[in-house]
Amino acid sequence: MQIREQGRKIQCIRTVYDKAIGRGRQTVIATLARYTTEMPTTGLDELTEAERETLAEWLAKRREASQKSQEAYTAMSADRWLVTLAKAIREGQELRPEQAAAIWHGMGEVGKVLRKAGHAKPKAVRKGKPVDPADPKDQGEAPKGK
Repeated sequence: MQIREQGRKIQCIRTVYDKAIGRGRQTVIATLARYTTEMPTTGLDELTEAERETLAEWLAKRREASQKSQEAYTAMSADRWLVTLAKAIREGQELRPEQAAAIWHGMGEVGKVLRKAGHAKPKAVRKGKPVDPADPKDQGEAPKGK
């Protein structure tokens, strides 16, 4: 069985050799919605058991690829989501207590995972007195003249 994505559908195509024309004849035996990731319970009456297994394996690979893609997108855009979340809260967005607790819990989990992955927390930048470029003390140099 061949599985083909065509427009908004996934087609299951069976090829059967036809002696009259001397070649294989392809027939669509089942169609699914394009973004299906689970085996449907209806519409697969014409599929053989082997074809059902093939379709199930294909859908499992598709589901896994979709999940990996979604995880990669989440990791790549997490910093922007956190900035957006902070801005919304700063501007007065109301949160339910359980939402706030879930956010704190999630931030703790992310911190743990980052440490385990070897990403150290950056040192906080201390806000002190302004640096005077003409003062050698502010440049880390030893005073001259002694």
